[in-house]
Amino acid sequence: MQKRLFFGIGMDDATRAHIGQWLVDSVSASKANTQPNNWHLTLAFLAMVEESQVESLCDFASTLTVPKFTLTFSDHGYWQHNGIFYLKPEQKPQPLLDLANPLRAFGEKCDLYHNTQPFSPHITLFRNCKPEPTVDKPIAPFSLTVKKFYLYHSHRNEHGLVYEPIASFFLD
Repeated sequence: MQKRLFFGIGMDDATRAHIGQWLVDSVSASKANTQPNNWHLTLAFLAMVEESQVESLCDFASTLTVPKFTLTFSDHGYWQHNGIFYLKPEQKPQPLLDLANPLRAFGEKCDLYHNTQPFSPHITLFRNCKPEPTVDKPIAPFSLTVKKFYLYHSHRNEHGLVYEPIASFFLD
């Protein structure tokens, strides 16, 4: 059996509330935002993965020794070609790259997914949203302290698209 998987960094409730309030107060769009429970920062997309490969993915992820780090978000962006409106971190600290790069490379080595774009950390707030959402006021900067990351299973249920953490990995 195959599952659609990716490695990512989750959001706590306070962060989701902060982003959600900004969307309500300051952003106008032609459609509804993505589900707050699904907000995350993707480290490595893996696509369809055989159940038999999950253990090796988890074993590899658990070997990474990366210190805890903080991401600060204060800016948004928009990709016209796919209508994705997102928040992006002010910087890409080395520990973020030390997580994303080996995870992406391992996914490629396992022939799961071959990245066509460079790593561009972001939190997707709208997808397939055209025209670009209007922002009346920038988001108040917020920080996300990253102490762990997850292997997520992307699937649909009666509530729609769900990103379910199936394994977690703590940082040093």
